[in-house]
Amino acid sequence: MTTPMSEVMDAQAWVGATNPVLPGFHPDPSVCRVGEGADAWYYLVTSTFEYLPGLPVHRSRDLVNWELVGHVITDQLDFSRISDSDGLYAPTIRHDGERFFVVCKHVGGPAGGEGNFIVTAEDAAGPWSAPVWWRQATGGDPSLFLEDGRIWAHAARQTDRQDWSGQGEIWVREVDPLTLQLTGPESVVFTGAVIGAIWTEGPHLYRRGDFLHLIAAEGGTGRHHAVVAARGNVATERFEAGASNPVLTHRHLGSGSTVVNVGHADLVEAADGSWWATVLASRLVDGVDLLGRETFLVPVVWEDGAPIFAPGVGTLVPEPDTPVGPDGQPAVKVSEPDEPWVAVRRLPQEIADLGDESGLVLRAGGALDDPMPAFIGQRLLSPYTTVSLGLTPQPMGEVVEHGLALRQSGRQWLTVGMAADGDQPRGSVLVVTRCVDGIRDEVSRVAVAGPGSAVVEVRGRTAEIVWHTDRHREVVAVVDLAHLSTTVANGFVGVVAGAYAVGSGSVTIGPFAQRGR
Repeated sequence: MTTPMSEVMDAQAWVGATNPVLPGFHPDPSVCRVGEGADAWYYLVTSTFEYLPGLPVHRSRDLVNWELVGHVITDQLDFSRISDSDGLYAPTIRHDGERFFVVCKHVGGPAGGEGNFIVTAEDAAGPWSAPVWWRQATGGDPSLFLEDGRIWAHAARQTDRQDWSGQGEIWVREVDPLTLQLTGPESVVFTGAVIGAIWTEGPHLYRRGDFLHLIAAEGGTGRHHAVVAARGNVATERFEAGASNPVLTHRHLGSGSTVVNVGHADLVEAADGSWWATVLASRLVDGVDLLGRETFLVPVVWEDGAPIFAPGVGTLVPEPDTPVGPDGQPAVKVSEPDEPWVAVRRLPQEIADLGDESGLVLRAGGALDDPMPAFIGQRLLSPYTTVSLGLTPQPMGEVVEHGLALRQSGRQWLTVGMAADGDQPRGSVLVVTRCVDGIRDEVSRVAVAGPGSAVVEVRGRTAEIVWHTDRHREVVAVVDLAHLSTTVANGFVGVVAGAYAVGSGSVTIGPFAQRGR
């Protein structure tokens, strides 16, 4: 049953709910179906920006319960020059009956290694091919439309004409199925659904009935984000915007809404004939969106040849109606997928021996504000959660500091680390440090002895920093986490929590845990 609107504004109603179906930093979701009936699988890919491995691929039987099967990008691209919130933008996943395609834009790579590209795989788990670059393709957010053995690429960019500042357009061009290169003429098919709307992005084409439908986003990725729809007959001809645009947005709910930034939709027809959209959105607690943009599910119906998103409600809700699963019953959320380790601009295994659940060996290096920090982490999955990391004092050595970190960017982070104190063994003090807009601030410094766990108890905008041992629990600081908000940081990622080590040499850390999501 659809959740009443009175509950939509309550942040607690979204914790542990069906929506988001992929919690934590999983923006720009793209989805496709492979197979029919009870054998159908749904595959979903999301943006990862400066983190590796890149573009996680999840699969599901019911669009609600997802499992991670692999990553599209591992070692195919050069990330050494990627800035924060650059890297892999807005992928699209499609399947032609034999192979998977993913198209994406790589932002900030070296000459010859940036721009729009396409990769393929026979299995969604990989291995994925080396990228085929579309050197002539301007703009970003590329997508694919497959029909009758032909492949049509489309993407968004700013118009040359600029009838208003920020006006965007969508182009379409055919792809050679053998070489995967763009071929033939380019056609501009759309220049916005609403006069004055900015930053057209995230286009996708679908055939349904007599029409070819275009779904896109407008308004930017912030509070004015929205989904728009248009339709036509031929991929390369003009699409006419529908009268109901925007077809989904939360911009009209104001700053009091718990869920904001709604947009960037991709449609999929379920095996039971129903239609659904995956969209990105952000959850706010006390005005703070720590998790960045997450993946939500919304039902879609068709009326008069046009899509109606969230029929009867018009917004995202914590418990939407769900598709019928393989057992013929409505899908029920029973679990969250395991979170993989990720690292900044390199693969986690380049700096860590992940080992077993009891711990990992981390090779020390740069701090959190270094371009290549010695940090590996996992997405923060709830605005109400507890993150912990086991720490053990080490002999004096080359590792200056090690501990638990919450990273939004190289300029916005929080660390709880063991450090040396004078000539005493490292681990004699626990230091809590906030970095706000690139400026470090030591919040707390307390003496500790012996092993224990650094704990960050996240409660929306604030967190208690706790040193926990078998014998006692000590609150060492209470911090404001607003600087870790995606909106405040002005980036595209959410908080990633994990382990860091500054200096050289290696240190054993762990176990790491995230609870209460």
